[in-house]
Amino acid sequence: MTEQNYISRMREKIGHEGMIFVSAFGVLWNKQHDAILLEKRWDSEEGWGFPGGYLEYGDSPMQAVVREFKEETGLDVAVTRMLGMATHVTDKNSWGDAQETIGIGFEVEQVGGTLRKDGVETLDLQFVPINPVPKMFVPQAQKTLHRVLNDNMVSEQPWLRGHGE
Repeated sequence: MTEQNYISRMREKIGHEGMIFVSAFGVLWNKQHDAILLEKRWDSEEGWGFPGGYLEYGDSPMQAVVREFKEETGLDVAVTRMLGMATHVTDKNSWGDAQETIGIGFEVEQVGGTLRKDGVETLDLQFVPINPVPKMFVPQAQKTLHRVLNDNMVSEQPWLRGHGE
């Protein structure tokens, strides 16, 4: 029997009722600072995503992004700064559940490991040039990328993006 993740365990108890989840994602720049490591995800046929995922019970957001980066990319990373936080509410996600997601973004640096796609969650990994701006897998990720490329390039101050922004 495989171990269920936190969301699966909670959904067994609560069903499709609205729940709040926290996710963490990382931005890893190439050396020239003109491309970001992005992934092609198993659950989307087009566009890119940031490496990251949902927090497990007991995780800090920083621990989660480090864990998810290792799982999805094979890289060991360290968090260097918080980039921002975004929220998104949906009445029906791809599994049919109501959900609010609070996503926290971090800039990370590579401290070890070897780049490799896991072939399960991550189908491809590339340092994708930021010019032209990459197409992301969902509108929320596209808005987040816009904030990373604009707000974080000119300020150390984290940004906040609320519902619908």
